[in-house]
Amino acid sequence: MKGILLIMMALFSFCADAEDSERPGDDRYKLVEAHDFSRDAVLSRHNKMPILLLVSQTHCPFCVQIKKEILGPMVNSGEYLKRLLIREIFIDLGGTVRDFNGKVLANSDFALGYKVYLTPTLLFLDADGNELVERIVGIQTPELFFFYVDRAVEEAIAAFPGKG
Repeated sequence: MKGILLIMMALFSFCADAEDSERPGDDRYKLVEAHDFSRDAVLSRHNKMPILLLVSQTHCPFCVQIKKEILGPMVNSGEYLKRLLIREIFIDLGGTVRDFNGKVLANSDFALGYKVYLTPTLLFLDADGNELVERIVGIQTPELFFFYVDRAVEEAIAAFPGKG
């Protein structure tokens, strides 16, 4: 079953166009790649800020679009630096991540634990890995997408345990 889901995720996301892919060495839109959520949880808890996680694939043009138009500018603006941890996890085969409990998992297994089947998906998590607000899957209305992401960020910050 897991193999079928991975194939489905790859088929839905494998429509990359050379013009839409990131240029090698272009770090303007690069996000911090998640490798250790147990460490990120310590930062999240200490600074009382949620984790915004982009579940991505390397050949997903919509993931690149989100990074270029929304998340990259959010990071580069500095406005979210003390309010939100922004991370990215690639679910392509081969990557591993330490989960919130310290267990090492394949990135794809980590994403499947959250029932993420399509990329891009944005998760808004607390320091224990619980979802704080409704996730955002795909890009439904590009013109309003920043509004939806910003609203979800504000709701996640307000819902973060111990905040307020």
